Amino acid sequence: MTSDARVREAGWLATTAGVRALDDRVLVSVRGDDARTWLNGQITNDVRSTHAGDAVYALAIHVKGRVLADLFVLDRGERGLAMTLPRRNLAALLEHFERYVIMEDVELVTDEGVVLITVQGPRAKDVVVEGLEAYACDRLGQGGVDVIVPSGQRDAVLATLGERAAGIGGGVVSDEGWELARLRAARPALFADFGEHTYPQEAGLEQGAVSFQKGCYLGQEVVCMLENRGQLNRRLVAIESEAELEPGLGITDASGTKLGEITSAVRDPERARTLALGFVKRAHASAGTELTSDKGALRVTAVVASA
Repeated sequence: MTSDARVREAGWLATTAGVRALDDRVLVSVRGDDARTWLNGQITNDVRSTHAGDAVYALAIHVKGRVLADLFVLDRGERGLAMTLPRRNLAALLEHFERYVIMEDVELVTDEGVVLITVQGPRAKDVVVEGLEAYACDRLGQGGVDVIVPSGQRDAVLATLGERAAGIGGGVVSDEGWELARLRAARPALFADFGEHTYPQEAGLEQGAVSFQKGCYLGQEVVCMLENRGQLNRRLVAIESEAELEPGLGITDASGTKLGEITSAVRDPERARTLALGFVKRAHASAGTELTSDKGALRVTAVVASA
């Protein structure tokens, strides 16, 4: 892909609408008389009183508070609740959830007969055609809609939505265009910037994915303790550099002391610099902090906070 195409697609996601198939996500229904109360006890956000058409962003976390996955819970009305889980560790997640179905009337059903397509950007709602099963799911901070469609209609619906997006100055977005838009917006990604070794607050996920007013859920004690005491050792930050950064690259201070490492990075052709996310020690996690690496100097532009 040319750099111009990547920049153009990232621009759609920020100013109009971009369309992308979420082939890395799987819809898993939560069924049974106890589905809602059970699910509310397994995830970090509150789904006790959702209504048909609602979408709630949340995390599945380990009993010790670290993140297993991020997800949206979709209220499908008479069809019940469903989670949009990552395909990459789906088997492990299902095993995790099943372990906590004790006496409840709950069944987890993976629906391979449907796929998810997302439309992101400030004009996403103008793209989604009437009749599609749609949910408000903001993935890049500019507003967005996810739709559920039968697997056999994936390509046709993707093309239709792409054409409608093109009519307002957008279109179908590649992985490269999405990644550039994501890092421009400083939005962390599962498996890249957070995961099983990360607490929600370290990656700035608590603002949008965690309820501190709901009842008990798995891992709540650790999450609430971190929130109340604020004793984080590290934070995820947005970084800019004229150097070519890459995931895994160590971040240091001027003396060479290691402070953290880069987790995601992409070259922004339009800005002639690399945009990155990375973890650094808490004392260095503030906008304007000048740091360095083996590739060259870098600057912290913001502490990540995904509302």
